[in-house]
Amino acid sequence: MMKEPDGDLLKEIRKTHHQMPRWVIGLLLTGLLAIMVYYTSGLLVLILIAGIIAYLLSNVIKRIEYLGIKRSMAVAAVYVGAGLLLIGADILLLPCLQQETRNLTEKLPEITQQAEAAFQDLRGYPLAGDVIEKILSIMAQPSHLLSNMLNMPDLFSQAASAAFAMILIPFFVFFILKDWPAMLKRTMLWIPSAYVETSIAALSEIDLLAGRYLRGLALECSSVGAMAALGLAMLGVNYPVTLGIVTAAANIIPYIGPIISCLIACLIAFIQFKSAGAVLNIVLLYTAVRLLDDFLVQPLTIGRSVKLHPMLLVITIIAGQKLFGIMGMVLAVPAVTILQKVVVIFLDDRKYRAVKTEALKHSHQIIV
Repeated sequence: MMKEPDGDLLKEIRKTHHQMPRWVIGLLLTGLLAIMVYYTSGLLVLILIAGIIAYLLSNVIKRIEYLGIKRSMAVAAVYVGAGLLLIGADILLLPCLQQETRNLTEKLPEITQQAEAAFQDLRGYPLAGDVIEKILSIMAQPSHLLSNMLNMPDLFSQAASAAFAMILIPFFVFFILKDWPAMLKRTMLWIPSAYVETSIAALSEIDLLAGRYLRGLALECSSVGAMAALGLAMLGVNYPVTLGIVTAAANIIPYIGPIISCLIACLIAFIQFKSAGAVLNIVLLYTAVRLLDDFLVQPLTIGRSVKLHPMLLVITIIAGQKLFGIMGMVLAVPAVTILQKVVVIFLDDRKYRAVKTEALKHSHQIIV
């Protein structure tokens, strides 16, 4: 039978354990977190999407709670309202979108041939020729993608993944909205008491900035897409609803997104009308939409929640795309803005603590 360690030995073991450097603990936790992220990246993306949706709905939940309704009932009411809105959107937009997508898919080879014929005269210019070849190769990709998607094993796999995501995301959103206050309270228990006030200030700032940015961005993109679709329909351009949705989605990416959506609309208009005047009309339309967005829509939705220099903004978007793809481009700007604000909060707190300590030392010297 093994002899139990005496009291002095136990004290020495505990002392050694407590003297472990903090950087070692931090390194171990970081490594463990990296391994978890690597093996659960797909699930984390779903949780991230659920978190974004929860942020978009959180303000509505708070307003319903102010009426004296329990949070769980407020979440259920929001779910019912969101479901009715989705059903209404499906009834109004889905048939038109399906028709446009079907027509676009059927006419894609013809559109590619027309584009190649229309741009034939520009092939002599080195830079223009390279750009045209790139555009035509991109236009040819959907037909290959469509044929690959029609393979039955891949189709079943994609359908299963989509169904799994469609079940999990609403599930995560419901419990994030319902239990968010309790989650915050439990998180605060892990924070050292000396940093509780600073952490509350940082979390409050993150909540304010992220919520304002995401809700404002959703409203802004919807407005821009609707204006573009209406303008394209008035100009008689084919596929206005599809191009409006593309414009709304591309508008998420600052600077670069609106240019891409404008170029796509110009290409469709040029192939349809075979006229430089049609392209000019599209450019004027997207310029007008951009001006309305900058001077009317953005101040009313996003406001001044993102305060980054334009050069830093572009660098942030490119870095986000390189690291995390399209999702990185979308979330890079709010992430850097929030990080900037949190760093300022903690630096201000550190300066305050240093000044307070110095003042206490000085007062002690005066008393002595």
